[in-house]
Amino acid sequence: MSSAEATSPYSASSIIIIPALEPPPALVKYVQALLERGFPRIVIVDDGSSPACRSIFDSLARMSGCVVLRHEVNRGKGAALKTALRHCLQQGWQQIYRRVIMVDADGQHAVEDVCGMARTSHEHPDAYVLGIRDFNQKSVPARSRFGNRLTSGAFHLFYGRYLRDTQTGLRALPISLWEWATQIAGERFEYETNCLVQAMKQGIPMAEMPIRTLYFNKNENTHYRTLRDSWPIFKILIRHLGAYALAGAIASAVTLAVFAWVDLVWLKGAAPAGRLLAASVVSAAAGSLARLLLHWVLRVRTERNMTDATATYYLLVAVQMLASYLVVLAVHLLTDWTAVWIKLVADILLAVAGYQIHPRWLFKSDHTPEGV
Repeated sequence: MSSAEATSPYSASSIIIIPALEPPPALVKYVQALLERGFPRIVIVDDGSSPACRSIFDSLARMSGCVVLRHEVNRGKGAALKTALRHCLQQGWQQIYRRVIMVDADGQHAVEDVCGMARTSHEHPDAYVLGIRDFNQKSVPARSRFGNRLTSGAFHLFYGRYLRDTQTGLRALPISLWEWATQIAGERFEYETNCLVQAMKQGIPMAEMPIRTLYFNKNENTHYRTLRDSWPIFKILIRHLGAYALAGAIASAVTLAVFAWVDLVWLKGAAPAGRLLAASVVSAAAGSLARLLLHWVLRVRTERNMTDATATYYLLVAVQMLASYLVVLAVHLLTDWTAVWIKLVADILLAVAGYQIHPRWLFKSDHTPEGV
């Protein structure tokens, strides 16, 4: 056996999961190659393939160490992955093996990279490990490059971490995350994106490992449909932004209403500097309390300790309130414009800047995700 074909020392503690829909005949040789590299268990899920593929699954089922599970109708990649994970748990394999490695059935993941994932998962035993492709290569189909850049950019914007490949199908889960992964929502391609979102929210460490970028026939055999499957993924990514925006809008309305009351009613006629300072402090306190309560109600990243989050939050509020006060006072004295309208514009601009801070710092988990 050549060095390229040598058994990986970490394969023996790893289970391979392969969701398959209308797989190519080459899947049989691919699975045989994985077995030869020392992977003791390979769970393949026939996700409602046509009768024409039955001989492929029959050949796989006859291989020692292979288990073929079947969905009578197509239920989606996420459902297939969860079916395989539940099977592993039901068999008690979490007592024997250390990780599962999820692999696509279309041959896009080189056997050497699957072995590398086992090694990387061993080196990061608590991490959710992602196999990262290089989308700058000319061989990458345009729709794959565009889709990944779109979701990677959205993930970075909404969740504060840039993942180079949010759509990778080569992933490793330690045994501590098997049960967790079966409870993540999603039945189709959106499931994998939802796993990333929940991992970020719950402070689960993530690691990345560069892998080869393989596409065949411009990825014509993929079951990913750009419009049908991209929309559920994008909805997951913007869900957090929607909750954050709703909390911010309500809190901003409270802030502006209280500011107007103090400025125009309670302290009307007082010197501008003192009146606007009082209005800024009282309205900031009311608005920040409203926002904090709404974040908890809407479950916008609340994994962090509440005492620490509250202290951090009010530090940010104080800085933002002071900046707003200085802008409003300066413009009001220079132009004699109504302070309420000045504050409205100033707070909108500060809210844009605040979004870059609040979700990334205030509600960030105590666990720091790691990378390779």
